[in-house]
Amino acid sequence: MFLLLASALIFFTLALAPTDAAVQMLGERASSQALLTLRHQLGLDHPMNVRYLEWLTALLRGDVGTSLMSKQSVAELIAPAVARSALLALLAALGMLLLGGIGGIVAAIYHARWPDRLLSSFALSGLSTPEFIVATLLILVFAVGLRWLPAVSLPPPSGHISEQWSILVLPAITLSLISGCYLLRMVRASLLRLITAPNIVSARMNGVGVAALVGRHLLPQASGSLAQMVAATVPYLFGGTVIVERVYGYPGLGELLLTAFSMRDAILLQGVVMLLAAITAMCWLIADIFVAWVDPRRMRP
Repeated sequence: MFLLLASALIFFTLALAPTDAAVQMLGERASSQALLTLRHQLGLDHPMNVRYLEWLTALLRGDVGTSLMSKQSVAELIAPAVARSALLALLAALGMLLLGGIGGIVAAIYHARWPDRLLSSFALSGLSTPEFIVATLLILVFAVGLRWLPAVSLPPPSGHISEQWSILVLPAITLSLISGCYLLRMVRASLLRLITAPNIVSARMNGVGVAALVGRHLLPQASGSLAQMVAATVPYLFGGTVIVERVYGYPGLGELLLTAFSMRDAILLQGVVMLLAAITAMCWLIADIFVAWVDPRRMRP
């Protein structure tokens, strides 16, 4: 149901846009007859409901369509971009879990003490800073100043990123910082509610060490909530990379999304957004299955 609603919202939002691919291809000064002819060739003159049903039917068959601008299969255009974004998202997710997970645990354990204040201030600063500013600062420090890493993340001529892993470092750090700050605050808030529970208070009073307290008591009880928090941040690592990929010139899914939007390529744009919606739904489904496995009582109505 979520994907069906998402498909309708995506399609009709794009269909109601003031310009379309025909205007983008011929220009705003093109004659009305030329625009009508091109819209007919592209199938843009059909009623919106007919176009939506045709697109949805093809989508259910696994056919995501053909790009209006390049005339290439949308699947062929998306596949390499997804692979590159998945690699970047994986590296960013590791950094996010280190910063957000460990940082949130430390902040909760040392609540109202200097580690908590330091980490909370850092997380708030990270969330208050736009991605392009974080990316620009990292470029100035590590690319321009220290010259340790490349300022742009263009793949090598062979197309194999494995030949030049350094192009992933700055984009991954940027995404890790933003998503990690969000996760840190969420983990801290979730664990703070548990720390005041009678069993946790009793364990601390009986001298249980920090490692044992976290591993045996806090994390098992908070695992369901933590899984849902991670599920909420993973889609951002794919879809929220638009600005980051544009700053670094990284040809991933976010860059493809922005290109499709600027060219008014509705078919390609719909395919990319539907993929992001499917990734979001899959993440939440996996999180719900995990919650039902570790704590079946939470899933009961």
